[in-house]
Amino acid sequence: VSKPREEHGGEWTPFGEAVTVYDYTDEHGNLLYQVLRTATKQFPQRCPDGRGGWKWRLGGVRRVPYRLPKLLAAVAEGRTVYITEGEKDAQSVERAGGAATTSSGGAGNWRDEYDEYFKDATVVIIADRDQPGRDHAADVAAHLQPIARSVIITEPAEGKDAADHLAAGKTLSELVRK
Repeated sequence: VSKPREEHGGEWTPFGEAVTVYDYTDEHGNLLYQVLRTATKQFPQRCPDGRGGWKWRLGGVRRVPYRLPKLLAAVAEGRTVYITEGEKDAQSVERAGGAATTSSGGAGNWRDEYDEYFKDATVVIIADRDQPGRDHAADVAAHLQPIARSVIITEPAEGKDAADHLAAGKTLSELVRK
């Protein structure tokens, strides 16, 4: 099992130095690919090349929701799962005590193969407070309503996204239902 690590700074990307590296792993914690955030808010993705380096194209690499092992545990335990628009937001929700996930690539990048992980789940989608965020939340909800136990869409009471909301001192219970 490869140990996922989330680094802050120093990693080279084709778009400049990464400020954060987000690991996407399989059910067992094995690294599948990474999303790197640059200071200019570019999000290049890479996967191991099998020789100790990286490929900057995911190609046929299996795509999974962020924090898959934690997502599966939360669903199995009957905990509410929060779906955010980005990894930074998911981490903010986790720090606030929630179970959170997202899809790589941000708004508009939910994939059909993610749906299966949410069977019988209680889902709260936190939409970013902009039209792409609202459209993304509606798309994810349409995917999950047939299989999840419940799906609701919320928005931050403060700021643009979950990270802003929580940084403003708000709680998960203070999200605004849409």
